[in-house]
Amino acid sequence: MSSAAKRDKIKTLILFLSPAAVLYSVFFLFPMAQAFYIALFRWSGMSPNREFIGFANFKKLLGFEMSGGATVPTDPMFWKALLHNFEFMIISLVVVIPLALFIGSVLSRKVWGSGTYRALYLFPNMISVVAVAVLWSFVYHPQFGVLNVLVEGVGLKPPLNGWLGEPKTALFCMIATSIWYGLGFYIVLLLAGIQSIPSSYYEAASIDGAGSWQQFKNITIPLVWDILKLAIVYLIINTINIFGLVYVMTDAHPTEHTHTLLTYLYQKAFSESDFGYATAIGVMVFVLIFSISLVSLRLMKREAVEM
Repeated sequence: MSSAAKRDKIKTLILFLSPAAVLYSVFFLFPMAQAFYIALFRWSGMSPNREFIGFANFKKLLGFEMSGGATVPTDPMFWKALLHNFEFMIISLVVVIPLALFIGSVLSRKVWGSGTYRALYLFPNMISVVAVAVLWSFVYHPQFGVLNVLVEGVGLKPPLNGWLGEPKTALFCMIATSIWYGLGFYIVLLLAGIQSIPSSYYEAASIDGAGSWQQFKNITIPLVWDILKLAIVYLIINTINIFGLVYVMTDAHPTEHTHTLLTYLYQKAFSESDFGYATAIGVMVFVLIFSISLVSLRLMKREAVEM
């Protein structure tokens, strides 16, 4: 290719990529840079005056201090909220991904009513998260909740303070609701990948004597690996960004037992009017999502399978 042709090609690429680059810069890069900037100030969010404090917000967020002869975090609630997000993430990954992969594999075999099952699984994900939170708040209601009836029906006693009022059960109830809400999306996502696998692969494996488990392990999983990675990263991002479900199910008052990173951010920004500190939390959420997603993709990296 001549140098003139190369220049024309570069000009064409710049011409077509420029609008996307401008939009990306305006709606992502600039707000992100602004967030990093605001995190360097002590600011109420409303006052025109801002006090530059450098990295003090980050030091408070991530720092430790001596108290009573022990080393404790300067902001214990941030670490508790972070732990709750990790609980959301780990439990969701352990439950949702294997279950979605199994159900997607079963539905791909053209069982009777598979279309109906698919719609039923996806239906919760089509409802507003606020409606889901309100619905499940009634399920967990301490007086007339369905869960209380089921537990009492098998001879057990429900928590005295209610499922969402008991520190030991509140977070796990929200995690269960989150799993119910999002499972259908991952089933449909993985089902689409499984259905794209040629049936001849399974037929050949059956002729060679491979059983259902061997076919699943050696054909299904390798050929949907890229979609599986996407599902895992997407689930990680969703669990770190969990907010609406927790906020509604706690009646807008999360406690130290139910706070997540974004509910804590919201409290700092709008209840305590500390926008600088809240923005620092937002920056850490971005760094956390980026880091975990990158590490996850690195750990799951493997050669692409030719079809």
